[in-house]
Amino acid sequence: MSELQSITRQFLNSHRQTILRAGVVAGAMAVALMTGRFIANRTLDFTMLIGALAAPIVILVFFRLGRFEYGFFAVAIAAGLFNFFSLPTGTDSRIVLSLLVAGVLVAAWLLEMLVVKRRLALKPSPINRPVLLFVAANFIAYVWSFAFRDPVLNIWRSFPVVQLAALGVNILLPLLALLLSNKINESKWLRWLTWLMIGTGTFVVLSLLLNLPTYALWTRGASGLFATWVTALAFALALFDKSLKPRLRALLLLVVAAWVFRNFIQSRIWLSGWVPLLAALFVITMIHSRRLLTVSIVAGLIFVAVNFDSLYQEVVVANQEEGGEQRFGLWEINLGHVSHHPFFGMGPAGYAVYNMTYNPQDARSTHNNYFDILAQTGVVGFAIFVWLLISFMRIGRRNARMLRGRRDFEEALAAATLGGFTAAIVAMMLGDWVIPFAYNSTIAGFDHAAFTWLFAGSMVSLHHIIRARAQQDTPPSA
Repeated sequence: MSELQSITRQFLNSHRQTILRAGVVAGAMAVALMTGRFIANRTLDFTMLIGALAAPIVILVFFRLGRFEYGFFAVAIAAGLFNFFSLPTGTDSRIVLSLLVAGVLVAAWLLEMLVVKRRLALKPSPINRPVLLFVAANFIAYVWSFAFRDPVLNIWRSFPVVQLAALGVNILLPLLALLLSNKINESKWLRWLTWLMIGTGTFVVLSLLLNLPTYALWTRGASGLFATWVTALAFALALFDKSLKPRLRALLLLVVAAWVFRNFIQSRIWLSGWVPLLAALFVITMIHSRRLLTVSIVAGLIFVAVNFDSLYQEVVVANQEEGGEQRFGLWEINLGHVSHHPFFGMGPAGYAVYNMTYNPQDARSTHNNYFDILAQTGVVGFAIFVWLLISFMRIGRRNARMLRGRRDFEEALAAATLGGFTAAIVAMMLGDWVIPFAYNSTIAGFDHAAFTWLFAGSMVSLHHIIRARAQQDTPPSA
């Protein structure tokens, strides 16, 4: 019997009556809600109906399988291929399926620690403290935003719901990485997650290039850093994993070429689509071979020199016309608000109401994750977040160093996660692609953001696997 099945059985046995009563009440409320909507509108919300019918089935299957690993696969599948399903919140933001699955996973993990282990059971890792402190900083910032809110703020009706949802997204994404790093203990699970990502990315890029009618499946999940992670994983496997057949490695390089063509050749104006992607390829190439890196840089410079005029018009001029240079003004406004709330900022999603009150003519998001986090959690939360980023990068560098020369899946994953996470750090300057802002990507941006945190957790999980194997191979001292 797995840990999760044991937890579930103990919890059900000790709280059976309470769960039964809560289930009856929740079911009655759901039926009453759908009935009321049907009477009022003469229409039935089939999304809610499907969700109500599917939720207990999904939960039962999950607990029957009894493994967190399947839950991580479910998050990836939901984020990449089930974008058509979401639940309303009463605002423009919707709760996506990947967020629901991730919430169930984290709740099950907390239940395990509370009911079975009765302690905070975490593997020793440099990310433990910054993750937990960042979660705490978000809770404090949420309360802080009420205690020190400017009295003249224009608070609209839906904002409290959005702010609470933003709090959930801000804490759930780092916790997802921490959970994966603690629950995946074998490389085979990381291998399956990697190939699941590449398979999804192949389907999406073929859909885009062939104009297939599958847009509703991946519309949100394929945004943000999705293409960067697919490309990084495929490129690293093609370069490093010598166990793969040459034909398969050639196909992986075709996937890389397809995404480069799609995001750089066809959609050059979208900097977030190709700048992080090229950054990931640069890091992976540098880890593999300095000679290959030199050749790639020379080829890139020749390409830029030959196409300089068109690149300048399509990248620099086009982004200026799209308002790219206006971001400096947005950042200046943002810093002005932060200067009045320096310690814990304006709370999750909080700077939106400050912009609408004091800068209604230019009340936009910063389009920059660093400024978003600074505004939402203040200097304290921002410093912890930077600490967390540095901790991930250090682990990634250690992985690459410890696995150098192996030329297998693990070395490929080490290179891919280091390259992908470096790309994420770059991408945060261009948009809210790592922690989505509630009034830009909305909380539905959890779909594409989940991939960065899944593979950040995979980076740490790989490090645990390497260390455990090294300890087993080390003979005991006399």
